[in-house]
Amino acid sequence: MENYLDLAVDLLPGLRTSIYMALACLAVGLPLGFLAGMALNSQQRWLRIVVVIFVEIFRGFPALLTLYLVYFGLTNFLVVGRFTSVVIAFGLTSAAYAAEIFRAAIASVPKGQLEAAQSLAFTRVQITTRVIIPHVLNVVVPPIIGIAIITFQGTALAYAIGARELLGSAYSIGMTDFRVLEPLMVAAALYLVVTSLLSWMEILADRRVQRITGKASRRRSGSARKRLKGKTDDKTSKSPALAR
Repeated sequence: MENYLDLAVDLLPGLRTSIYMALACLAVGLPLGFLAGMALNSQQRWLRIVVVIFVEIFRGFPALLTLYLVYFGLTNFLVVGRFTSVVIAFGLTSAAYAAEIFRAAIASVPKGQLEAAQSLAFTRVQITTRVIIPHVLNVVVPPIIGIAIITFQGTALAYAIGARELLGSAYSIGMTDFRVLEPLMVAAALYLVVTSLLSWMEILADRRVQRITGKASRRRSGSARKRLKGKTDDKTSKSPALAR
């Protein structure tokens, strides 16, 4: 047992690197995914076509192939480190997957809210920041956490270009005495701890979204019943036969 605890301590720097990689990839991918989602809802056909091509390319490429293309391609023109290559490659991949999530969330914004904002003479920026983004944040958190889980697991591919993340650290430690299985088992346990924590957060976020959307639907149905009742009362008061 002490051996496994010592291995866990030795692997903590690699775990920290994997977490930093995943956070950096999401910091690149989520804003790009939001912009891509906005573009997919745009009235400009050429813009939608460009974004669809981007999404299909990076969703169609295997993540490892994208990493190889970025790492070996950019190094011909720029000085790019392993960490930066991982962030660029997986940031673009996560953006491609997040784009569809944001597209659906933006499309679900109630038209009444948009019309109300337009009637108040809101600018496009104000509509985005005050209407669209708050609604999107209430909806997209669970699937975005799912993307975060996949991105964190995907950082293991960085070992293929020599990065010392969690998997790379486990393999390097194991090769010092040619006992690779134990470090890999400890690394698997650390991956499981992080992904289980994220999965728990995803469940909580999904319950919160269901409560919010449930309350909103009840408010809409209640207001609809009130409008219908008001119309019925108006018709009753206007009809002499019904009034008698």
